[in-house]
Amino acid sequence: MSNFRPVHFVPANRQAEMLALPVLKIFAVPHQQQAGTNHWCFYLMTSSDTSVQIDCQPSYTEPSSVLRGGSKANLVVSELSCLVPNDAQERFELDITPGLLVGQVYDLIIQNARHKYEFDMDGVGCRCWATGQLGLFHQAQIITNESQVAATKAAILKLWPEQTPLPLDQGAYYP
Repeated sequence: MSNFRPVHFVPANRQAEMLALPVLKIFAVPHQQQAGTNHWCFYLMTSSDTSVQIDCQPSYTEPSSVLRGGSKANLVVSELSCLVPNDAQERFELDITPGLLVGQVYDLIIQNARHKYEFDMDGVGCRCWATGQLGLFHQAQIITNESQVAATKAAILKLWPEQTPLPLDQGAYYP
């Protein structure tokens, strides 16, 4: 039996404080291209110049149980001293329910087992994961603007900054 822990807080000693932070807005962000795709993750704006990043990334060390040759994901929740990092290619603003806390977003992900995700053998699959979370956040009424969700899902189907079409790579959830 593996001792794999799929969730990590950075810094670990700030977990409780991070989860208690108010969220002002959520941004979905494509980062600089690597391996022919952009890495997408979410930034929960906690002040005008700080955020908490929710980033699903391949572990590369814990073998997948669903996708052949892939690896299980790490869900990394990081407190940042910036709104979004410099390698962001664009940012897609998502309106939220007032009074939202980082912990409510995190709890929704965990309660729906969205942290139990696998990437393919190339370490690709974050766009599929991000698309799924957009649907979950909207269904749970964390994100309130349906047209912003649709626009962001359409943007995930493009390579940034070129904005050329890029089919969605598939990841998978494991039990």
